[in-house]
Amino acid sequence: MNSPDITLKAGDNRQGFLIRRVESIPEIRVMAFELTHEATGARVLHLHCDDPENLFAIAFRTPPGDSTGVPHILEHAVLAGSARYPLKDVFNELMKGSLQTFINAFTYPDKTIYPVASQNRTDFFNLARVYADLVFNPRLLRETFLQEGHHLEFAEMETAASDLITSGIVYNEMKGAYSSPETLMYRSLQQAIFPDNTYACDSGGDPRVIPTLTYEALKSFHQSYYSPSNARFFLYGNIKTEDHLVFLAEILAGFQKVKIDSSIPLQQRRNEPIRIHGQYPLGKEEDEAAKTIVNLAWLLTENTDYETALLLEIAAGALMGTAASPLRKALIDSGLGQDISPVTGMERDFRQLVFALGLRGTDPDKAADIEELIFRVLGETAEAGFDRELIEGMIHQVEFHGREIVRGGYPYGIVLMGRVFHSWLYDGDPLAGLNFPRLIHDIRRKWEADPGLFEKVIKAWLIDNPHRVLSVMTPSKTMIDEEVGDARSEMARLKSSYTPEELEKIREEALRLREYQIEQDPPEVAACLPRLPLAEISPQADRIPSAENQVMGPPAMIHEIFTNGIGYLDLAFDIGHIPEELQPYLPLLGKITLNMGAGDFTYEEMAKRIALRTGGLGYQLGAGGILRGDGKPWQKMIFRVKSLYRNMDEAVKIMADLFCAGDLSHEGRMSELILEKKNGLHAAVIPSGHIFARRSAAAGLNAAAWRDEQWHGRSQLRFIHQIASNLPAGRAELAETLAKLRQLVFSRQNLTLNLTADREGIDHMRTSLGELVDRLPSGKSAGTRPGMTLTPASLALSLPSQVSYVAKAITAPTYDDPRSPYLTIISRFLGGGYLYKHIRVQGGAYGAMSQYDQLNGIFAFLSYRDPHILETLEVYRQAGEYIAQYTLNPEELDKAIIGTIASLDKPMDPAGRGFAALIRRFSGLTDQDRDDFRQQILGATPKDLQEAAASYFPTAMPMGNVAVYGNEENLKAAGPGLANLTFESLL
Repeated sequence: MNSPDITLKAGDNRQGFLIRRVESIPEIRVMAFELTHEATGARVLHLHCDDPENLFAIAFRTPPGDSTGVPHILEHAVLAGSARYPLKDVFNELMKGSLQTFINAFTYPDKTIYPVASQNRTDFFNLARVYADLVFNPRLLRETFLQEGHHLEFAEMETAASDLITSGIVYNEMKGAYSSPETLMYRSLQQAIFPDNTYACDSGGDPRVIPTLTYEALKSFHQSYYSPSNARFFLYGNIKTEDHLVFLAEILAGFQKVKIDSSIPLQQRRNEPIRIHGQYPLGKEEDEAAKTIVNLAWLLTENTDYETALLLEIAAGALMGTAASPLRKALIDSGLGQDISPVTGMERDFRQLVFALGLRGTDPDKAADIEELIFRVLGETAEAGFDRELIEGMIHQVEFHGREIVRGGYPYGIVLMGRVFHSWLYDGDPLAGLNFPRLIHDIRRKWEADPGLFEKVIKAWLIDNPHRVLSVMTPSKTMIDEEVGDARSEMARLKSSYTPEELEKIREEALRLREYQIEQDPPEVAACLPRLPLAEISPQADRIPSAENQVMGPPAMIHEIFTNGIGYLDLAFDIGHIPEELQPYLPLLGKITLNMGAGDFTYEEMAKRIALRTGGLGYQLGAGGILRGDGKPWQKMIFRVKSLYRNMDEAVKIMADLFCAGDLSHEGRMSELILEKKNGLHAAVIPSGHIFARRSAAAGLNAAAWRDEQWHGRSQLRFIHQIASNLPAGRAELAETLAKLRQLVFSRQNLTLNLTADREGIDHMRTSLGELVDRLPSGKSAGTRPGMTLTPASLALSLPSQVSYVAKAITAPTYDDPRSPYLTIISRFLGGGYLYKHIRVQGGAYGAMSQYDQLNGIFAFLSYRDPHILETLEVYRQAGEYIAQYTLNPEELDKAIIGTIASLDKPMDPAGRGFAALIRRFSGLTDQDRDDFRQQILGATPKDLQEAAASYFPTAMPMGNVAVYGNEENLKAAGPGLANLTFESLL
């Protein structure tokens, strides 16, 4: 597959746009067009390619001057409605009723980006037209500012005698963010590295400062920066450039060029390093010893200096990127900390790059020793030189990830957009970071001419660079209580400063805001949004090319798909026969298998092999329902490897060594991996509290949900903490248990292969797999699956967080139940409607959603960064009553159907398509099943939905389980309302 043909040439003028540059980048199959709109100065970059998922994004440089969060609050506010589309919440309406494959907005430290994507041409231009009007012509109502930003209200809305509180969606979002140790670390380093320019401010907003933002300042910020003259349009996909220009000319008509200063000044370099201290919240039941995090960060080159940036990226990767990297190894082996700090790496979303590294799980008095060790190893490396294989491995990683087509949570176009903005935002070459083969060629040429190139890089930018910060973040068990107490005292002080008349005015304004939130948009206003006719939606689900075969014995699925020269191999082992007492060890088995030595290779040597010959290894544990099965779930441990075709033989040999000759004897390395897993899982709880809460609530409902919680949730966290606390005494017993488990898992008998590549890649993999299959023991059939005892329970777990995460899970019909397609629509309707309105809009939580897992038969209600608990649980209860009695009108039904189809049709990258086909095979889900399900959705009537809801929710809702993750004080304040929940600490 090649880049599209050139249809325009540099110097042409089309639709008022001057074509400045046309360049083919065949390595990623795009033809790049760089243009300028002559009337306004707006800049445009279109990456034209064969991808049907078209992306439209408008970006503005938006440097904040304070930490009120004005760029962030404005990002929310502009999406509420515009002159042409005067709805109260256009963004949510687009989410509910379009075929969007992606719709969101991002606030960065210095820019704000509004991207939308769709695979349907009509839908794409509908979305882009609405988004353009929202950002250029927003209504910015005062009510929107109060709702999205901040406002005062009373804890009991009807009476000014109750406590005065601050609420607002962004305010509560950032209270949650400021409870995350990782967020606090990033923030403190950013402000210390950039004390004199815009990056010293928090563009997201500091919860202590957000309430000082005025409505007038919000509008002024929009007037200052949201102009086409400050805009950069990024376009990607298979729609022709000429068609985009016709559209862009239409939306830019009437605007003129204006002078805007949105420049980002350089941070002047310091001549001396500094040291800072900060705190992060810790659970009250946790020991503060060995919980400090020490980071060292440097200010580096400008983002527009792409060559130096790439040299730094390679050098940093060689220093810290693998288990064989000298600085990473020295830090871990030193015993000064438990594992590498989560902020370790290069940060490129600033005008000047930042590199940070550090240790987690240490103590404050070790900070100086850690800094001394870092500089000693840097000096030794600069003097003795890098191991050549480490540099080769990092160069290979840059090449691999530059070539790979990746679409996880974001479209591939957004991946490329991120690379473009690293230089384009600062008036550099937007294409500088896209042509990786050319970049790598230039780097190699320089390296050959100067073998000490990378040593000079670390000497100049790390060893001899005084603009650096040593950060010591210590844990605090009282931090959350103190912040909550300070906020309560400030509110009491503020309330006492108001007269009774002023307090009454606050109460009345809050009630008026609530009335505004409750009001429905008039039908004629709601009808102004462009809609996609249902007739334009295909009745057939997308097909993934798949063939079932055998490869050297084991069953295999083969997916012949264009992958840009990368082969994806999944090795799925059945684990349904694993004894119950060994099931919790499976996540640890996966981590240790992929990160220890094997055969004649030490773990350092294996790390270098992996970097040189693969694009990465991974594993996943999964369990799920089986259509037309016996009621027991499938359970698999799936190892995943990807490599360039030329390296596939070696990549498969690596997997064979890891499975069949993996080392379990290196006690020090095993301890490192256990502590790394413990700390990583612990750190994930606050950013993903809603996911942990859902797992806890669902665990008692069926076997698949129990496995999910046991392997990935709070149970796994407690298990791995217990393992870690028993080190080093329990290491020998653990190695013996893992050896036994490995024998049970790694066998030919239990293996299914999954191959994804084009024909050439498939042939490479077929040839390479022989040795791996031969080396695996034959094993025994998985046999009878052991039973498990489910214990449904509702839990309240204390977290060091200012906000809560509230989940309720109930048993639901599975995929083959006639009601399942209708409940899928209902889930979408509730999530974007009733829950969104009552929990986010009125309640001030950052997120509210419903999730329906048809294959596993679970319906869940979730809230994210939620200031409430009991109120949210009441909303869940009322949602069940509401939907059981409500009949959707035709417009609501059409929107719900379109939004549901959009959720089913999310595009996948090549690796994702092959993996999805494998999971469908395990679940017994055929393409015909998917077509039938889709057609029931497309043909749904209001009566179908009402009958499905009425037959399900009234009986199911009282039977559900609840899990609330929140701070101890909020849980206690909920009092009798949580009487049926078991109160426990996280650990």
